[in-house]
Amino acid sequence: MSFVVIGITVFAFIVLVFQGLDFEGLVFLYNVVKYFYLVVGVCYFGGKYGRILLAYLTQKRQRANPTGLYRREGMVRIKHRRSVFEARFIEFDAYLVHTPSGRGGRYYNLLLQHRYSDHKLWMKGLLTDAMNPKEVHAYWGMIQQFMDVTKPLPDVPIFEPFRHRDPITAAHDSRIERDPFKWRKMTSEYWRKNLHRRYTRQLQETNFTQSCILDAHIEGRGRPAPDNPEGVMLA
Repeated sequence: MSFVVIGITVFAFIVLVFQGLDFEGLVFLYNVVKYFYLVVGVCYFGGKYGRILLAYLTQKRQRANPTGLYRREGMVRIKHRRSVFEARFIEFDAYLVHTPSGRGGRYYNLLLQHRYSDHKLWMKGLLTDAMNPKEVHAYWGMIQQFMDVTKPLPDVPIFEPFRHRDPITAAHDSRIERDPFKWRKMTSEYWRKNLHRRYTRQLQETNFTQSCILDAHIEGRGRPAPDNPEGVMLA
């Protein structure tokens, strides 16, 4: 790219010299080259470093967003404009949402709907537009285990760097002598050759029609419905 720019500049200079370059022509050539290099520089450095800045700003914004599931507190927070809605996890019902595509396909997503209000949380962080509904059922099972503080964190790659920070998970990993870098040491080739087929088979054979493990703790099901639901809007 740099050789092309230099070549164009030299060619333009030679043309102007043969046409009789005077002072005004030299000033004109200087301005043309200056703005040309300015545009090229902005495009080059903007494309190279602009995306890094954009990723940093996006990550900073995501960290400032309190929306999510909080395992230690057993709470769910949903940001809506300038306010934040907060409620206990057991006050949310999970829905398998079927969305037909415009090309005859169909997609499935997981939606958490607050039982006593209109607030909802689309769980598209780890699974989006699944084509197999069983993947959404498995995703919901993973979320339930994540929010159950009596059980270790789900053994999936995204939680591996933080397993030692959770006491229940750390004790479980120590008992079974789990490798702290189990997932990080695994290559894509090893997964495809040894684990992907087993994962697919287990996903198809697993029965996801059993009752929700939190039924006994959910008001209106295993427990009486509360007089005053605890979901509140935070300032």
